[in-house]
Amino acid sequence: MNSFKGAGGLYAMACCIVEKAGLDVDKITYDEMMKPEVKEIAKKITFYTAMDGNHGRGIAWAASKLGTHAVIKMPRSSKEIRADHIRKIQNTEVEITDKNYDNTVQEVKELCEKDPNGIMIQDTAWDGHEKIPGWIVKGYSLIVDEFLHQMKEKSTHIFLQAGVGSLAAGIILGLEERMKPEELPIITIVEPETVACHYLSAQKADGKRHHLEGLTKTMMAGLNCQTPSVTAWPVIRDSAKCYGTLSEDIDAQGMARLVHPIAGDPKVIAGESGATDFAYVYEILSNPDLENYRKELSLDENSRIIVLSTEGDTDPDNYREVVDENNPF
Repeated sequence: MNSFKGAGGLYAMACCIVEKAGLDVDKITYDEMMKPEVKEIAKKITFYTAMDGNHGRGIAWAASKLGTHAVIKMPRSSKEIRADHIRKIQNTEVEITDKNYDNTVQEVKELCEKDPNGIMIQDTAWDGHEKIPGWIVKGYSLIVDEFLHQMKEKSTHIFLQAGVGSLAAGIILGLEERMKPEELPIITIVEPETVACHYLSAQKADGKRHHLEGLTKTMMAGLNCQTPSVTAWPVIRDSAKCYGTLSEDIDAQGMARLVHPIAGDPKVIAGESGATDFAYVYEILSNPDLENYRKELSLDENSRIIVLSTEGDTDPDNYREVVDENNPF
């Protein structure tokens, strides 16, 4: 799917189906999911979600694998090519609305409530919708197993991009489950400068999550979220040490650097949201004017840094245009 989103959605949807079947969610297996009596239950369920591209694509893919159905609404800032990617997956109804992200979520919530077999599968949590986002977050923690298995040395820093914060919370919880407190890396949350609700919430410093008003826009579409998730924010608030934002120009330069690496490094195709962490770190390490930032983040020649590429070229035309226009390498 060219994105990390499948890990959370598939796990959460499987948990929903197993729970409906009266089985133990903690002992779920794929073989159990494929039993005729469980598949019959899955066939009657429709999962509803609102998202700009990758989460929706993950839900559609999971629905096709689990024999269930999906209805996906996308905010008005969504690109048609992202909707087309989803439409190609079976058992899926897709529409781009005339609303922003938060209002699209509300529309889907109301639509789901009218369907007796509907289940809301949003990775944003709010009061009354917490268990399923929690399952999504748990699914994302698989990524921690993957990179810890690959790493030969203990990391000192990890940079995590945040939309509503579910991925960041999943990675943080995964790290805390697998490492001793003194082994944990310094955690920095990164967001687009135009849509930085976690940065705002940290800046307010009252422990609460805060909402960004108005119409927000960024080419980092997967991070265009105006309110932190009610379940993700406490995890991020209590564990992250630093918060940072970056411009679209810096993000674009990071995308170009990854696909045109220094000799000997592997080429990485990372999309607009996928390259965010790397772009932020690369700018701080390479820009001589940002020495104070390096000191604040405790970055030096001994640092061992984790960044996550969370999506590939999910919008191929825009990806190619951005990379070509920002390629000084």
